[in-house]
Amino acid sequence: MSVQKNLLDILWVLVCSGLVLMMQGGFLVLESGLTRAKNSINVAIKNIADFGVATLLFYLFGFGIMFGFSFHGLVGTDLFLPAFPKDNAWPPTFFLFQLMFCGTASTIVSGAVAERLKFPSYLLATALISGIIYPVVGHWVWGGTFIESPRGWLEQLGFHDFAGSTQVHSVGGWVSLALLLVVGPRLGRFKEGEPSKSVTGSNLPLAMLGGIILWFGWMGFNGGSTLAFNGSVPIVILNTIIASGFSMLVALFLTWFVKGYPEAISPLNGSLAGLVAITASADCVEPAQAAIIGMIAGGLTIPAEKLLEKLKIDDAVGAVPVHLVGGLWGTLAVGIFGEIEGLGATNGRWDFILIQLLGSAVVGLFAFGVSYIIFKGINRIYHLRVDETEERMGLNISEHKATTELIDLFLSMDYQHKTGDLTLDVPVEPFTEVGQIAERYNLVLGKVRSTLKENEDSRVEIANAYEKVRNEQERAEKLLLNVLPKAIAEELKEKQGLIANSYPEVSVLFADIVGFTQISSGMKPEAVVRILNEIFSYFDVLAEKYRLEKIKTIGDAYMAVAGLPAPDQYHSLLATHMAWDMKSLLSRLKLGKSGTKLSMRIGINTGPVVAGVIGTKKFIYDIWGDAVNLASRMESHGLPNEIQITESTAKLIQSDFELESRGEIEIKGKGKIKTFLVKQRIREPEDSLPYFQFAT
Repeated sequence: MSVQKNLLDILWVLVCSGLVLMMQGGFLVLESGLTRAKNSINVAIKNIADFGVATLLFYLFGFGIMFGFSFHGLVGTDLFLPAFPKDNAWPPTFFLFQLMFCGTASTIVSGAVAERLKFPSYLLATALISGIIYPVVGHWVWGGTFIESPRGWLEQLGFHDFAGSTQVHSVGGWVSLALLLVVGPRLGRFKEGEPSKSVTGSNLPLAMLGGIILWFGWMGFNGGSTLAFNGSVPIVILNTIIASGFSMLVALFLTWFVKGYPEAISPLNGSLAGLVAITASADCVEPAQAAIIGMIAGGLTIPAEKLLEKLKIDDAVGAVPVHLVGGLWGTLAVGIFGEIEGLGATNGRWDFILIQLLGSAVVGLFAFGVSYIIFKGINRIYHLRVDETEERMGLNISEHKATTELIDLFLSMDYQHKTGDLTLDVPVEPFTEVGQIAERYNLVLGKVRSTLKENEDSRVEIANAYEKVRNEQERAEKLLLNVLPKAIAEELKEKQGLIANSYPEVSVLFADIVGFTQISSGMKPEAVVRILNEIFSYFDVLAEKYRLEKIKTIGDAYMAVAGLPAPDQYHSLLATHMAWDMKSLLSRLKLGKSGTKLSMRIGINTGPVVAGVIGTKKFIYDIWGDAVNLASRMESHGLPNEIQITESTAKLIQSDFELESRGEIEIKGKGKIKTFLVKQRIREPEDSLPYFQFAT
């Protein structure tokens, strides 16, 4: 039989149930603010759906497992699908309050694994924690709270967790950690050989509002855990607020000291860590002790975050430092600061501390072990995580086909960018900030269209008047630009005499088709020329795309250089990306009916050169210098189907390419030179902005 309560106590617990339910909204707002806008709808849906799953499972069997008649202190055996009497208001009130706690434990996982988990995967995690892990641990800790029954085994030992630092928060933290280890970090968060990259939330003020809502809800979380409106309620709520405030300040100033500026997120997570830590002991400590507990909790969040970062565990909102670390510390703090006489710890404080440690360890082992094994096993047959394309797109669209006005605006602008079609305005959502942006963008589009029309009209008039002159000028210009770079051609027009320039660093590319002389010996001359023309014409397109200057072709050899006549600080990356595309093209090419495959040696070197125009008749634009000779040697001493580069080039392209050291090779006149082979392109040109603004 359950205990009887007066109506004031019942009213208090019902009010606190509503406050705890508000925490669900606090988590939703906090997580949405700390994640990117493209995933905000997914975060919101998860925070609503997980409470629905928790309600279903807790009513079906979770409440019975947690509070039913105890089987050796391990698990409840009745109260499944509970039917509550109409003449006693306390049982449904107690169920409602405990359901809110179950939902809170479930939603902790949402923020930790945000921006990468499939929606069904998250529902699975919610079902696991709310249907199995939370009720079982709850029976160990609080099993004898509702009916006359043997208490849970941890409860019998004297383990004390007033409102759930272990039962709610560390359980959520352990399950979050297990799932994080299985699904891995978000794309781009940790790259090999690079410092970790932080992901800035879409709306930090909104996240701060979520933190304040959680503060408010926590007064019901801890205050309602008295299960009665009695004299201990005010001190419980006071301890809760004091611990949170002191924790927030310690986290703020500690981060300020370490980083040199007051970071936006640190006071938010610091305050939450203090709330989590005081939850276990709010009923048995004094306000001064609550302040100490909160200060230590705030100080632990920073090293906990650093440890996760070092281990490359990507917790999107800091759930593990706040809920797991804060929960562990709060449970231990009961033994250190709690009033042991009132808690019935007859064997002394040290024995009580050991009981608290034992409880934390066993709960952690159970919650983490069960969840990790289940998640790992399921992930082998059903990938819990979305694929890379979906993650880049954002879970709002990929998981829910839900969009926002900002995304709609971006899609419209992206369409115009790709197609060049500016005939239609972008859609305007009235009375919103995005709508105001769209309106002004449309005004700009209107002006652009008007200007384009005026220009087109003027162009047609000029073209009609000077068509013959223009055609002759274009013909002459094309002939000149086919011989010389545009800048050199302009310089040649303006002045007479020698044109020569020195460039301190460029990247020179030599390429040669392996064995082409032998392959072409049995072919007609026209066929040889046609094949070379087709291949080199494609290379010319690549040279224009990657802003390389084609110098010349000699037989089946091709020479180009990046970084002149206009200097370009990304010349090595441009040259290597072009070389990679050249190699890819040739690997797919077969000669006629014979099906003969062609292969190519490519060499690249980076260094200084001199460039200029030679002669007065049939002149050419050429380059000279030791860097040119060494690039030629990289090709001639290279391997078929490989790109061989010098050390000077290798140092400049490691961000985009995986390299393999070939060791040292003997170069005539240079001795032994350390060389590398380009083995893999790890970063596509389209992902390498700003320096790949391709020529059109």
